[in-house]
Amino acid sequence: MSESAIHATMRALALKLVNAAATNNLDDLKDVFDPKAVIWHSTDDLTITIADNQPIAAVFFAKVPHPHYEDIRITPFDSGYVQQHQWVGETIDGKSFRVSACAIMQVRDGKIVRIDEYFDSAPFIRLGLDTWLPKDRSPG
Repeated sequence: MSESAIHATMRALALKLVNAAATNNLDDLKDVFDPKAVIWHSTDDLTITIADNQPIAAVFFAKVPHPHYEDIRITPFDSGYVQQHQWVGETIDGKSFRVSACAIMQVRDGKIVRIDEYFDSAPFIRLGLDTWLPKDRSPG
């Protein structure tokens, strides 16, 4: 059975986001998101705008400058997709970084309007990063 056109469109959007996120290409990232898009992280239970998430992501990219995705699994549905993956890299001081994540993307008019992202905070804590952690759980 062939994939529906809408599911193929969701898969293409997912791959565009993967490529933009892996290179931290802000122009390409802006292109996949609705201007009012939000993201929720399981680690801090906060919903913030994609724009507000960028400085937080910049802290991560300063510590892990060339992360990449492995084992990407994309499951499209009519109003978005689920993406499961490993986010892998090496820190500037040579430590390995790996986190498993699952993100549920809601899409409207070809743009991502919401991400609900689930991942373990332990890999960030091991690197001394408080990225995406609430103040009471950040490394001291």
